[in-house]
Amino acid sequence: MNEILRRNLSFETLTCLIVDDDKFSRTFAKTALYQIGIKQIKEAANVQEAIDMLNEYKIDFILLDQQIPEKAGLEFAKELKNGQYGSNKNIPLIMVTIDTKEQTVLIAKELGIQEYLVKPISPIALKKRICSAIGIKQERI
Repeated sequence: MNEILRRNLSFETLTCLIVDDDKFSRTFAKTALYQIGIKQIKEAANVQEAIDMLNEYKIDFILLDQQIPEKAGLEFAKELKNGQYGSNKNIPLIMVTIDTKEQTVLIAKELGIQEYLVKPISPIALKKRICSAIGIKQERI
């Protein structure tokens, strides 16, 4: 059973890591998360910061941009899912990007990225994707 389901689930108990090099995009995502009730939010502007956050905090899901300097979001996702960053390989990933290319979406699905959102995101769409990615019905929240 999913660890998230074993806990007393509410959006207030979830911790999200936003990985995006663009500060405006992180702020926009943070605002959307706050609007749906998620208040525990960590931010990373690059992959190294993301790894540091994963090592320091209990992260329940990741909002991941595809276009990050030094390493693409898909490359980071592949490494994460392959277990290169410790016991974090099962963290649900939601790709949040401007990249709408079919090939990128297909690769994301192959890598185990649970959901894919195109920027700009709406709080309603984000909530639906989060519920899907962590495997819960929206009515439970």
